[in-house]
Amino acid sequence: MKLETIHLENWKKFTEPREIQLQDGLNILHGANESGKTTLIDSLITTFYSKHTSSSARIKSLKPWGTSLQPRSTITFTKNREKYRISKGFQEKRSILEKMDGNNWKKIAEGDRADKELIQLVGGALPGRGDTRPEQWGLGQTLWMVQGKPIISDDLNDETLSSLQAMVGATIESDTEKIVLSSIRSRFLEIYTEKTRTLKKGSQLKKVQDEINNLQGELSQSLLQNTKRDELIRQIEDTEFLLNRNQANLQAATGERDKLAGEVEAAQEHQNNREELEREIKEINTEFETLTQKIGDIVDSYLEIDQVTKEKDEMEVLLNPLETELDNLEEKIQAKKNSLSEITQKMDLANDEKSIVGIAHTTVMDEQALESLKQRFQEIDDLYQDLYLAREELSTIIAPTTGQMEKIEKLKKDIDKTLISLEAMGLVLNISPEVEMSGEIILDSESNPFSIDMDEQISWTANQSLKIKIDQLGELEVKSGSEDVRVMKEELEKMELLYQELVAPFGTEDIDKLKSLIIRKKTKEDDIKRIESELSKKTDKNREELQKEIIEYENTIKLKWSKIPDDSPYSECESRDKAQVREDLSRKIIQLEGELKTLGQERDQLNNDMDANRTLVQELEKNIHQYKTDIHGKAQILDQIKKGLKRLESDGISQEERQQQLNQLSVTLDQKKRAWQVYQDEIDEKEKQPLGAYEGLKTKVQRLEEDIQNQKIKMARWDSELQILINQSLDTNLLEEKLEQLKSRERELDTEAQALELLFDLTSFYRENTISELSEPIRQQVTGDLEKLLGPKYSLSFSREMKPDSIEVCGEEAPLDLLSFGTQEQVWCLFRLALGNILSGDEQQLVVLDDPLVNTDPVRMHHALEILEENARNMQIIVVTCDVDKYNSLKDANFISVE
Repeated sequence: MKLETIHLENWKKFTEPREIQLQDGLNILHGANESGKTTLIDSLITTFYSKHTSSSARIKSLKPWGTSLQPRSTITFTKNREKYRISKGFQEKRSILEKMDGNNWKKIAEGDRADKELIQLVGGALPGRGDTRPEQWGLGQTLWMVQGKPIISDDLNDETLSSLQAMVGATIESDTEKIVLSSIRSRFLEIYTEKTRTLKKGSQLKKVQDEINNLQGELSQSLLQNTKRDELIRQIEDTEFLLNRNQANLQAATGERDKLAGEVEAAQEHQNNREELEREIKEINTEFETLTQKIGDIVDSYLEIDQVTKEKDEMEVLLNPLETELDNLEEKIQAKKNSLSEITQKMDLANDEKSIVGIAHTTVMDEQALESLKQRFQEIDDLYQDLYLAREELSTIIAPTTGQMEKIEKLKKDIDKTLISLEAMGLVLNISPEVEMSGEIILDSESNPFSIDMDEQISWTANQSLKIKIDQLGELEVKSGSEDVRVMKEELEKMELLYQELVAPFGTEDIDKLKSLIIRKKTKEDDIKRIESELSKKTDKNREELQKEIIEYENTIKLKWSKIPDDSPYSECESRDKAQVREDLSRKIIQLEGELKTLGQERDQLNNDMDANRTLVQELEKNIHQYKTDIHGKAQILDQIKKGLKRLESDGISQEERQQQLNQLSVTLDQKKRAWQVYQDEIDEKEKQPLGAYEGLKTKVQRLEEDIQNQKIKMARWDSELQILINQSLDTNLLEEKLEQLKSRERELDTEAQALELLFDLTSFYRENTISELSEPIRQQVTGDLEKLLGPKYSLSFSREMKPDSIEVCGEEAPLDLLSFGTQEQVWCLFRLALGNILSGDEQQLVVLDDPLVNTDPVRMHHALEILEENARNMQIIVVTCDVDKYNSLKDANFISVE
C-alpha cells in the first residue's frame, strides 16, 4: 500500500482545510512541537481502523477545542496498482470508499460496507467497541512506529504472521503440501481457536459437549423435581393429618367456651359494680382533697396578710429617718457647691490677672530682647559697612600676583645686569667747558638738548654711538665697532619693552611700589576675612533676615500690648522702666501662682468632701429606693392575697360550714371504701377465674381457626405445585439412555480432535522451523544495518515470532532491554525497515516512523540517514520530526512542512 494524499478538515488543531502530498520513497514530515505532525499520522490510523459510527474517546477528541465543527478526513492511496479514496465524517456518520475509474472517481461502497471493504484492502480489523488498538492495524502494527511507542510489545497480529508465512510458503511449499497443510489447518480451526486452543462454539465436539451438559442438567433437574414431588406429597399428607386434628380440637374448645358464657356475664357485672365504686370513691376523694386545700388556703391567706402587713409597717418606720438624713446631706452638698462656685470665680479672676501679667511680662522680656537684637543688628550693620568699604578699596588696588611679581623682579634684574654690561662696554664722554655751551646730544639714537655753564662738568654714556651738536660750533660723532654691544642693546630693548608690558597694568615701574601694592592688597584681603569671620560669629542670618526678625518682634510686641485692656493697671508698664517692670511683674506672677495654688487646694478639698457626700447620698438613695420597692412589693402582695382570699370565700359559706361539709365527705368516703374492699376481696373468685378461662378458650379457638386456615392454604398451594411437577416430570430412564449415547459420541470426536491437534502441532512445528531458517535474510539485513549504525559491537537474535529478542555481546547473550533506550529505538526502527523491505517484494509497503531517531547522536544519525535512503528505494517511508536540520543531507527526500 502506498499513500498519495491526506486531506483533513476541522481535525483537532486543523480548523482550516489541510492537505499534504506524499511521493514514492522518503517523505520528511517536519514542524515545531504541537504543529500537528502526529495529528496527521493519527488521522491515517483513525480513518483506516475506526468505524465511522464510533463515539469512542479518540473520536470525541477530534473536534477542535471550543468549537462545534465537524471533523472530516479524506485519504488517497494505491493498493494492488489500483487507486482508492476513503472519506469519513465521524460526527456526520459518513463513510464513502471510491475507486479511480479512468480519470473519474467511482463510489464502490458506503457506510458500514465501506468500512469493511476498506479493511479488506488495507488489512487489519475494525474494533468491536471502543478505540482501535495496534494489533488491529494489520501490517501497520509492525511497519508504523507511532510517537512514544517505538517497541513492539504485543505479539505480531495474524495478518503480519500470515504475510510472513505466505512469503515462506512461496519459498518452500509445493502445491500438494499447501493443500494438505491447508486442509489440516482448516480442520483444526473448525474445532479449536488458533490462539487459545479452546473449542470453538460451532464445532461438532463442542456441540456434543454442550448437549451432554444440557442433558445432564435436565437429568439433574428431573431428579430434583422427583425428589421435590415426593416431599410435597409427604407434606400434604402430614398437613391433612394436622388439619383433621385441629378441626376436632376447635369443635371441643368452642363447646367449652359456650358453656362459660353465663359465668362470664356474672363476672362482668361484678367487675362493672367494682369499677363504679372505684369511680365514686375517686370523685369523693377529689372533692374532699379540694375542700381541705381550700380551707387550708383560707387560713394561710389570713396568716400571710398579718405577716406582710407587719413587715410593711416595719419598713415604713425605717424609711423616715433615711429620708431626713438624705435631705440634710443634699443641703450640705448645695452649700459646698456655693463655696466651690465662689472659689472658682476667685480662681478665674486670678487666672485672668495672671494671664495679663504674663502677657505684660513676656512683652517686656521681648522688648528687652528687641533692644539687644537692635544693638546686635547695629554692630552687624557696621561690620557690613566696613566689609563693603574694604571690598570697594580692594577692587581699586591693582597689584601683581606672586607669580607676576617673581617674573617682573627677574626681568628687572636681567635689565640691570644688561645695563651694567653695556656701561662697561660702551662710550663715555666727559665734558668740562671753559665757556658756556648748549646744543643737542644723541646717545644711541636718543636725542636730548643740553646746556652747560662754564667750568661745569658733565658725563654722557652711550652704548654704541654718540653724536653731539654744539650751537654755533658744529657737531661731533663717535661710534663703537663692537657687535656684542649691538646685540646686547637689542636684547635690552626687548627686555625693557617686555618689562613695560608687565608693569603697565599696575601704574608704576618701581619694584618697591609694586611690592607695596601687593602688601596693601594682602592687608585688605585679611581685613575682609576678619570682618566676614566676625559676621559669621555674630549671626548665621543676613542683614535682611535680621531686619525682618526685628520687624516681626516689634509687631508681636504691639499685638501683645494691645491684648492688655486699657483700664488695666498693667497697661502703664509699656512706658515704664523695663528692668523694674520685669522684676515687679515676676513678683506678681509668683504671688498670683501662690494664691491660685491655695484656691486650688481649697477647691480640691471641697470636691473631695462633695464626692464623699455624694457617695453617702447614693447609698441612702439606694437604700431608700430599696425600702420603697420592698414596701410597694409588700403592698402588691397584700393586694394579691386579699384578691385570692376573696375568690376563696366567694361561695358565701362560712368557715364552720365548710368544716361540716368536709366531715360529711369523710364519712361518705369511708363507707364507699368499705364496700369497695368487699368487691376487691372477691375479684379472683368472681372476675379473674371466669374471665381468664373464657379468654384462654377464646384465644385457643382463634389460634385453631388461624392454623386451620393456613393449613388449607398450604395444602391448596402444594396441590397446585404437585400438579405442575407431575405435568413437567420427564422419564429419567430415557434421559440416561440418551446421555450415554452422547458420551460415546463425545469420546469418538475427542479422539479425532486430539489427533488433529497433534497433527496440527507437528505441521506448525515444521513450518516454524522452516520460518526460523528462512528468517535469516531479515536477521541478516537488520544485523547488517545495525553494524552500519553501531559497528560490529552487537549481534542480534530473533524470537520464533520473528521479533528482535536478544543481543550477543562478546559471546554472551543478553535481553534486548539491557541496551540504552536510544539504541533500542534504533534496533526497532531497523527491524521495521527490514520487514517493510522484505514485504515489499510483491507490492510497495508503507513504513511510518514518528520521531524515530530523537535519541540518536550525530555520528549514528549520519549512518541512519544512509540506511533510510537505501530502504526508500523499495518502499514508501514517512519520517516525522521536529528537528528537520538532522535530515538536510537527504537530497532526494520530499520535505513537507506542517507549519
